[in-house]
Amino acid sequence: MFRLLARFTLLCSLLLVLAVAPIAARAQDASALTGFQNGLALDKKSLDDIATQLASITDDGDGAQKILQDLRETISKRRADLVALIGIIIPARDKAKATLDAFPPQPKPVDPPEAKATTDARKAASDLLANLSDLAAETQKQISRADQLSNTIIARPFNNTLARNQKALDEVETSLAGLVNSRDDAAQKLADLRSMVDTAAASLTSLQSSVSPLLDQSSARLTKLGELDPSESADITETRSTQKDLQTKLTGVVKQAGDQATRAANLTNVITEQQREQITGRLLKSGNSPFSAEFWLPVLDSLPKTADAARRTFASHSTFLLQRVNSTTIAIFLLTLAIGYAVTQFVRLRIQRWRAGLPRSKRVSRRYVASLDAVLGIINIMLGVPVGIIVLVLAFDFSGLLPEHVIEDYGSNLIRASMVGFGLWALAQAVLAEGHAELRLLPLSDWAVRRIGRRMGWLAVVLGLSVLFDGLIRSLHADPSLSVARETLSAVLYLTFIVSLLIRIRNAPPTVVDGHALPPDEDLTGLDILRPIGWLSVLVMAVCLAIGYSTLAVAAAILPLLVLCVVAASYLLTTLVDSALTERLISDVDRRRAVATTIGVTSKQVTFGATLLSGVLRFFIIAFAVLTLGLPFGLYSADMAPAIQRAYFGFKIGELTISPSSIISGMVLFAIIWAVMRLVKGWLGNTLLPRTSFDSGVQNSIATIVGYLGFVLAISAGLSEIGVSWQNIGIVAGGLSVGLGLGLQGIAGNFVSGLILLAERPIRVGDIIAAAGEEGYVRRISVRSTTLETYDRATLIIPNSTLITGSVKNWVYGNTWSRLRIALTVLYDSDIDVVKAAMLAAPEDDPRILPTPRPQVYMTSLDAGLEFELIVMVASMETQVAVKSDLLTRILKNFRAKGIRLHAQGYAAVPQRTILFDPKLQEALIARLQGDKPETPAAAVEPDVAKPSTPPAPAGS
Repeated sequence: MFRLLARFTLLCSLLLVLAVAPIAARAQDASALTGFQNGLALDKKSLDDIATQLASITDDGDGAQKILQDLRETISKRRADLVALIGIIIPARDKAKATLDAFPPQPKPVDPPEAKATTDARKAASDLLANLSDLAAETQKQISRADQLSNTIIARPFNNTLARNQKALDEVETSLAGLVNSRDDAAQKLADLRSMVDTAAASLTSLQSSVSPLLDQSSARLTKLGELDPSESADITETRSTQKDLQTKLTGVVKQAGDQATRAANLTNVITEQQREQITGRLLKSGNSPFSAEFWLPVLDSLPKTADAARRTFASHSTFLLQRVNSTTIAIFLLTLAIGYAVTQFVRLRIQRWRAGLPRSKRVSRRYVASLDAVLGIINIMLGVPVGIIVLVLAFDFSGLLPEHVIEDYGSNLIRASMVGFGLWALAQAVLAEGHAELRLLPLSDWAVRRIGRRMGWLAVVLGLSVLFDGLIRSLHADPSLSVARETLSAVLYLTFIVSLLIRIRNAPPTVVDGHALPPDEDLTGLDILRPIGWLSVLVMAVCLAIGYSTLAVAAAILPLLVLCVVAASYLLTTLVDSALTERLISDVDRRRAVATTIGVTSKQVTFGATLLSGVLRFFIIAFAVLTLGLPFGLYSADMAPAIQRAYFGFKIGELTISPSSIISGMVLFAIIWAVMRLVKGWLGNTLLPRTSFDSGVQNSIATIVGYLGFVLAISAGLSEIGVSWQNIGIVAGGLSVGLGLGLQGIAGNFVSGLILLAERPIRVGDIIAAAGEEGYVRRISVRSTTLETYDRATLIIPNSTLITGSVKNWVYGNTWSRLRIALTVLYDSDIDVVKAAMLAAPEDDPRILPTPRPQVYMTSLDAGLEFELIVMVASMETQVAVKSDLLTRILKNFRAKGIRLHAQGYAAVPQRTILFDPKLQEALIARLQGDKPETPAAAVEPDVAKPSTPPAPAGS
């Protein structure tokens, strides 16, 4: 009874499980589906919020950039969630499809109906499959939307930059259309517009350089995805669509940036042309002559107004200053002054000590000392009043005692005037070296230096005051007649100083050479050459002043002065650079060796590097001087930027871009990689491989192969940086194949032979070989040749093709063993067994001789005595000579101990035949040898018994 009850309970449980399991599975599927839908809804809502927030961002400031960056990070997180979600949905969809496919086919109308549970299960599986398919499609759609939002965020800053530059260029065009060159502020307005266009052009260039890598990456991804394939998955299709959308946006940005850059270049040309026209107009603008009353009447009328405006301005600024005075501002003002004064005085004292400590001996280059003293002198003077004025202006700025516009107007004018005046005076003092004839670079006498220096000082004062008053007139917005009067007075003073200087130079005393004054025709110096230029300038200034061209008169004085100043400064700097690098460094052997030791190069490399650096620095100094001389003629640095950019960044020939920048970058990259690989090769050959079980030949092969692989890697990286692809290299190699086959056949053969030697290793470093009629040690194997060191310490370079195609004897190919043979001859009466025992006793207990195979002694001949040969195996070929010497020594000692005599140590054992002559025949032969003819020759008589004769003594006995 109990057993039946247990069976009934088990059966009921099974039925209950079968009934409840489908319901539980359906509930689990419904719960999972709900979770998928909720996760997708959250991600979709997050993307909706991002799209709304992205549409509300209108500016492109730092705050907006931070918001865009945060939005992009949020999009990346949501996309990762969506990818993870679809990674769960797709397996669930596949499982639902498999479950639906597992059901039996639906019954036909004629068939009996299926069970209701089966129908319900099939319908639930079908609904689940449909829901999961819809979820997968919607999730993929949201992933594409996230990618599009990310692309929009990527392109948003670029579009904002384009819009900002477009607006700036529109403003420039509008301003240029309404600008009148005759206005007094036209030059400043053009300069401001030029600055706006330059800023926009630089921004567009930076934009193109930022977008181009992104566009290349997108193109590479599209290329990797390939063309559209109907059988590909939906995610690949969406990825392709997203990349195409990004490529379209970035291509549009690049195109718009290029169009705007072209527009900026055109505006730059227009502004430059107007600036040059404005400069020409100012120079050729005529007015009343300073010798007429019409010239001075407007000046006298405007002076009271200008003075009144200056008083009002001063009173306003004084009131502002008194209002801002307190303990804090005074403390900041005084602290700034104290720090500036302390720093400048410290630097000036150091410069004065350096100048006082300059070597004046004959061993030191005079050009180096003179040029360095001149440059230090200029710096010392400029650290005085000019830097003091800069510190004063900074003190007013930091403390806030004066308004910003006052500091910008009057402070900048004061700084500019001090820099111009004291700069001219400092340059004149440096070049003339008044009072220090030994430091003077120019061939000028003390008499000429004193007079030139005095007038250059007054000229510097007038030039500085002229710049200062020009700034004050502009800041006070005074009447233009005052500016004309300033130019006229400046021109008159310039004219006075130049005429005075030219007259004084004419009265210069003659040059004395070896106690005799040179005649006027031979006494020509640089001043005599410049004198005609000075008088021509005076003539132009006088004529321009007389007819009312005051600006042109000032230019006639300032332009030659500017040229002289630029030439003098360039001469000082180039002399200092050349003398410091070529004379001071190269000529001083100890200093050159110290630099070479510090850097880790040879003295010859230091000499080459110093000479090359000197040439490069002098080139840049001269180029900067030429650009500076072009400023008065309307040649601005921005005008040279496109040409310099084209020269530096190169030009295209087909698909290949040739540029110095890429060539320099490629050479630097090649040098860096090659140096690193040399270090790796040295570390392998000297540190790592010697600690392995490889022999020296294997170590050399590995190190050599690594070295050549590094060279190939460096070449590849350098060519890739230059822009030369392997396809182009293949084309060039194909064109050179005929030349390689004909003219370079030997080199190619040696190269291939070197690769064979390194791969097969029939010859290794350290082997003892006999080749090309020489024998010695292999010291190095390269891809072109093998270095052989003979026993006489001579180096033999053997082409690798000779070792491959010819016969080579390698003494240590399989191992280092070597067979040594020693042949000796003893007398016939020697005991054979004793001789063998004496010879076999010699190699005993010698560690350099292998015990197996054992040493052997053989009798080889009986011709000239008893000939024996000792054969032993030496462990190393390198010790064969030493082992042979030791064995001969021991054998000789053993022979002497046993009483064994070598051949030729006593009477010869070989029988000899002796021919005896008849006395008459002997006399006849002697007479014939002496020239006498014998009357009757006699016949020779051969004895019946041969007697042994004593052989000559052996050599060395």
